[in-house]
Amino acid sequence: MIEHQPLKAGSLLDPRLPACGTALREVDDMTLPGEQDAQLSFGPGTLRYYVMRIPRRPLRITAMTRHVNATQCLSSAEARPFWLLLAPPDTEGPLLDASKAWLLRIEAGEGIKLHLGTWHAGPLFDADSASFFNLELSDTNQNDHETLKLDRPLQVSLN
Repeated sequence: MIEHQPLKAGSLLDPRLPACGTALREVDDMTLPGEQDAQLSFGPGTLRYYVMRIPRRPLRITAMTRHVNATQCLSSAEARPFWLLLAPPDTEGPLLDASKAWLLRIEAGEGIKLHLGTWHAGPLFDADSASFFNLELSDTNQNDHETLKLDRPLQVSLN
């Protein structure tokens, strides 16, 4: 078996991000709408915006999830950095090609909007648990939650 080095994280300036999502950074009040804004898309249903608390997750990733009916927006509710493993929406199975996945670090005060169908694992963080602002459909985790295994596990490094 070939050993692979842990993935190192890119930032919201990473050139791979536009295929997967939109960077959310602060703008001054009264800034006119523009390309810095997330273009949201939600299928039929009720929007849910909530503070999601999750426990620490393993840094060895074996599967990724996507939502095809709604964009998803995430930001730390605790002003801490966090990481997401991402792969473009056009990555298909039956097993996901791990070489298409990359690690993104989102800094405190930043957020991300995932495009429809973007594969993701996380959020990952360096604490026992963390809270996140999450915008999605109220039934996303029941009716719009496709998960596929990676063709090989990926080890991430929270750098």
